[in-house]
Amino acid sequence: MKTNSIQKAYQQMIDWNKYRLEQNTESLTKLIALLPELPEPDQADPVYQADIDDLLSLKIIYETGIRNFESKIDKYSELLDELKES
Repeated sequence: MKTNSIQKAYQQMIDWNKYRLEQNTESLTKLIALLPELPEPDQADPVYQADIDDLLSLKIIYETGIRNFESKIDKYSELLDELKES
């Protein structure tokens, strides 16, 4: 690939990961606000209990995804800077 083509591809990856970072951050913020409002599932229907468990798992998935997207943005930014310097 030509340098300009690679630069464009890296920038597209940065943009995509920034978009995903924003989406996951927004979803995580809403989920964090929702969780304390939900009653404990002690004596609730098993479906509700499973949904609460799923939401708690989803919180971890969002947190992990956010760290992953941040890392990818940093990596592609470094690669882009290296190409611009050469």
